[in-house]
Amino acid sequence: MSYAEAVGLGLLQALTEFLPVSSSGHLVLAQQLLGGVGASELLYDVMLHLATTLAIVAYFHHDLAALLRGALRPGGAGRGPYAGRERRILGFILLASLPTAILGLVIKSTLLETVTRPDVVGLMLLATGVLLWAGRGRESRRAVREMRPSDALAVGAVQGLAVLPGVSRSGSTITAGVLLGLDRELAARFSFLVAIPAVLGAAGLEALDVLSGTLPPIGPFLAGMAVASVAGYLSIGLILWMVRQDRLHLFALYLWPLGAAAILWYHLA
Repeated sequence: MSYAEAVGLGLLQALTEFLPVSSSGHLVLAQQLLGGVGASELLYDVMLHLATTLAIVAYFHHDLAALLRGALRPGGAGRGPYAGRERRILGFILLASLPTAILGLVIKSTLLETVTRPDVVGLMLLATGVLLWAGRGRESRRAVREMRPSDALAVGAVQGLAVLPGVSRSGSTITAGVLLGLDRELAARFSFLVAIPAVLGAAGLEALDVLSGTLPPIGPFLAGMAVASVAGYLSIGLILWMVRQDRLHLFALYLWPLGAAAILWYHLA
């Protein structure tokens, strides 16, 4: 893999990972157009997931530090968006991870060949667009103190379903939180926080499959990771702004024609 290819893929991964358009869906469609993916490309995919996780950690480092301080000093008033309820939020993150792991493993072990067909990806892209559109204009006012375990389980289940190529992880989990009545800012922040264990877990499983062979030259991979981290950091800021402005549904106008094109291409090509 050349430096130009690595940087280009890193930029594409970062944009599609955080913007609500499904990075996995784009990857499947790209594979169908360009051919299969070898071991080195799978390794690069793992490294890009680590890079985008680094972007989340960097962007939300204040949140993570506040959660850690609150967990170590329970009962204090604290500061920030989780003031006084840091242990509760950490518990919700762990709770959300349970349905994510179960659904993700079940889908990958039983439906992998079916869900990677371009027409199925197209249907999932259409469904993601419908979900995003359903979240527009919704009143969402419940704050941290009003968040319930059922909210965490629901967001975690939606995140597990996002293993399906074409289902946007960020778009579906943020919109799920909004539809549950959570404050838009809280829904978005919780979505990114629960992504950290999910993405690291998925990357760890993929790494087991690709690290047994000979490693390719690492230079281009590191360059792509750097680009993915920076672009991912900027993408998170854009998504948070769009969530606050209630404009996330506008991505449906991109997902619907792309999904329709994927379905037509598969059945008519």
